[in-house]
Amino acid sequence: MSDVHPNDSASNVGTDDRNEQEKETDRKLAERLSTIIEEANQKTLPICKMIRKHIENMDARKEEDRDEAELVKNVKPLLEQAEKILNETNGAIRGADPDNRLSNKATRAQQDHKATPEEQRLAEALKVMVQEVGGTIDWARDKLDSFPKAKKDLGPLLDAMGQPLTQIVGGVALLLTGVLNLVGKLLSGLGLDSLFKGILAATGLSKIYKGLGLDKLVGGK
Repeated sequence: MSDVHPNDSASNVGTDDRNEQEKETDRKLAERLSTIIEEANQKTLPICKMIRKHIENMDARKEEDRDEAELVKNVKPLLEQAEKILNETNGAIRGADPDNRLSNKATRAQQDHKATPEEQRLAEALKVMVQEVGGTIDWARDKLDSFPKAKKDLGPLLDAMGQPLTQIVGGVALLLTGVLNLVGKLLSGLGLDSLFKGILAATGLSKIYKGLGLDKLVGGK
């Protein structure tokens, strides 16, 4: 896989019609959102590793030695903890909305401008969250097929953990639309198109994606 860096996916410098105040607002917003998501990653990534470790350890046991009740006991609180962190993160993102972009459901037309360092940082942070959190959710769902009793208990918790992740991606999309393009390029470079596609589709923000040329990725024509 080739390495893709955020600045590789930045738009060429075009006509940026934003005034200086709008540029500064967007810069500060990207900086604030980056901090929020980076802090969430610091908390959730170790939890994701523990979730994987518990499932892998149980999967490595002989069939007769597997204990699905033990697996649920170990993994359930981790999923609940991760969901709580992601819900708090989603709330913080919505609280960072500088000019009611989310409540108005209206975004300023995305200007063709070279991605700023702040936007690149935000894209990288969101990429890590989608890759690690979203990736762990998908991975765990597949692995739990071998543990039907545990999946009955843990499956709904995985779904619940995925909901705020979708809302976080959707929130960033409404606040700083162009960042999504950067995230898409980063994840595509890692071969994670299908993971990103699923999350984008779940946000229901197809009009925004069409404007970004991402509509094909979410099933548009």
